[in-house]
Amino acid sequence: RIIPNVIIEADKDKIRQIMINLISNALKFTDIGGKVDVLLNEDEKSISIEIIDTGVGIDEEDISFVFERFYRGDKSRSRRTGGTGIGLTITKTLVEAHGGDITVYSEKGKGSRFVAVFPKN
Repeated sequence: RIIPNVIIEADKDKIRQIMINLISNALKFTDIGGKVDVLLNEDEKSISIEIIDTGVGIDEEDISFVFERFYRGDKSRSRRTGGTGIGLTITKTLVEAHGGDITVYSEKGKGSRFVAVFPKN
């Protein structure tokens, strides 16, 4: 569900990188037959981008660390999926550079939802 004609004043390359990082992570941790949704919403004050997956989810004790540099949760998953552990750190930095905020909601075994909110000004 993407609302058409949403305009944000931002660096298009940085917004593209945010989207690539979030969507590639969702796909990486969602098995065949799972689902990844991309939502774009707008209200009078902000624009939000949500990436919701039905993937493996994140352990509750790991959620507060997912945006930290080089942090990777389950080490066996990290070996299987590869990566350097800096994608979400970069994503958070880019979102905040645009005056925004990013939050993750997740439940182990049920998937994750990443929400990036950008101010409209």
